[in-house]
This record gives sequence, C-alpha cells and structure tokens, in this order.
Amino acid sequence: MISPEDYNRVKDKVITIDVRTKNEFEMLPHFDWAINIEFSEFISNYEHYLRLYNPDNKLIVTVCNAGNRSGQTSQFLKEKGIDALTLQGGIYNYKRKFK
Repeated sequence: MISPEDYNRVKDKVITIDVRTKNEFEMLPHFDWAINIEFSEFISNYEHYLRLYNPDNKLIVTVCNAGNRSGQTSQFLKEKGIDALTLQGGIYNYKRKFK
C-alpha cells in the first residue's frame, strides 16, 4: 500500500492504473494521468497491458474508489512477481487530502 502523501510525491514516476469500470471512471473523480482498465479485463490480459503501458517495468500503483478492487489487483500483480502497490483509501481518500 502507498499513502496518499507518498503517492503524491511519486505519481509522475509510476504507472497508475485505475481498475474501475469505464462508466465509473468517467462519472466519478479520477486522475487524468491514470490508465483506465476495468478490473476483470486487466486481470484477464495483464501481460498485454504491462507490455503496452509499462515496458520499462516501473512501479505500478493501482487505484479505484476506496481501494478494494485496486488492492486485489496489486496483490494479483505481486503474486506474479510484479512491483505493485495500491493507493491507501483509494481516490476518495486522496482527493480529500489533495483537493
């Protein structure tokens, strides 16, 4: 897990993947710099997306509303040997701290 404060310091140096649905991403607060790939789609095709968006093997930070799906995603990636963290408390927590 990465705190909102730590994420704010490194957000330009990591790959941010928002695992919410396209509708959630469009309708709810989100990060303009995040790559939106729905949770189930990302899990099913993670190797493709990593080749496409993370060829340099940067740290991946997964995000969602509150941290549930993104936590599952970062755990999945860790089990595959990939450096990944989830944003603590999700986007809502981040937006409360950094408006």
